[in-house]
Amino acid sequence: MSGNQISSPWVLPFAYVSIAHRAYSLGEFLWCGGTFQTWCNEQRMWLFKRTTSYFFAFFDTVLKLLGYLESAFVITPKVADRDVSRRYEQELMEFGDSSPTLDVLASLAMLNMFGMLGIIKKLASGADRDELSDRFGLQILLCSLLVALNWPVYKAMFYRKDKGRMSASVTCKSIIYALLVSTLAL
Repeated sequence: MSGNQISSPWVLPFAYVSIAHRAYSLGEFLWCGGTFQTWCNEQRMWLFKRTTSYFFAFFDTVLKLLGYLESAFVITPKVADRDVSRRYEQELMEFGDSSPTLDVLASLAMLNMFGMLGIIKKLASGADRDELSDRFGLQILLCSLLVALNWPVYKAMFYRKDKGRMSASVTCKSIIYALLVSTLAL
């Protein structure tokens, strides 16, 4: 029995810290007058900003080390129209403009979805559920949480019809990138 299993007692301190931090953050946010939906969106935005900024920093560093030109980033417009304001008041996330940030965000969301579908396929094919949940329980939990956190991204990619939806080009690129990475991982 190794230490990376979910049945290991070393999981408890990490789980406690993670749950206590999120519970305290939610309590503080609600105490200051925020709503649960706004807190969820703030958590998503924190995750999205961290993920995309670290990816761009890594990519930029690799390009500099290889001697290529520095990457150029597109500045997105900050002008809001009446529809954007209405969606903001409805606490809907805005994905209307196409940018490299959205490409990364949508690709990672699709990669998490493909991972979740792989887990479901493995469980449906008759894999030993006890062994699978014990060995990969935390990874399954993390993948499930990331799919849940990315729900607004999936909604913007496939379901929304307003101007705040994810553009078709970003959706197509993200599916292709995620399929490519998934195929290479096999």
